[in-house]
Amino acid sequence: MSKFDHFDFIGPIYNRVFGRHVDTEMLEIARPGSEDRVLDVGGGTGRVSILFQPRVKSIVVSDAAPGMAREAQARGLDVVVSTAERLPYPSAQFDLVIMVDAFHHVIDQRRTLDEMWRMVAPGGRIIIEEPDIHHFVVKLIALGEKLLLMRSHFVKPETIASMGLQGRKAALEVQKRNGIAWVIITKLNNYDEGVIDG
Repeated sequence: MSKFDHFDFIGPIYNRVFGRHVDTEMLEIARPGSEDRVLDVGGGTGRVSILFQPRVKSIVVSDAAPGMAREAQARGLDVVVSTAERLPYPSAQFDLVIMVDAFHHVIDQRRTLDEMWRMVAPGGRIIIEEPDIHHFVVKLIALGEKLLLMRSHFVKPETIASMGLQGRKAALEVQKRNGIAWVIITKLNNYDEGVIDG
């Protein structure tokens, strides 16, 4: 028997329930360029991608839940139904790879980071926005999601950062604000040397 997919089930109503908050923080932090090719991993109904769409060359929403993907497609976004652990693109296809409020939902977090790293071109960035588990309210949310059997696994932003840097030539930045954290990993060009932390 297959597991109940919360996200496929709530896809048609997600924007009405959760879409009232416009997540402009990711846009502010990413500062995308007009020629950027962007991949929104676990992008759901496209509530963040729709903000990027007029500002970038192209954006694709990837989500494992067909119900969520249909909602993103209905908004005029390019969509692919895919798990975060196995993205259907050749390496180095994107200048910016984002993930908003989804890292704690993926089954294999390390493999997800590996795939995001594979997707981003040299000089490009991975930006992961996650609730900061250090924050008391986020701890309550994490407990609630466990009670709802949502397979959530919240980890510290520092843990995401260390997984993202492991064995890679990358520059790293972690920003925190009001219970939200952004882990920004820049893939260094071949001529750049070393791993830069900070």
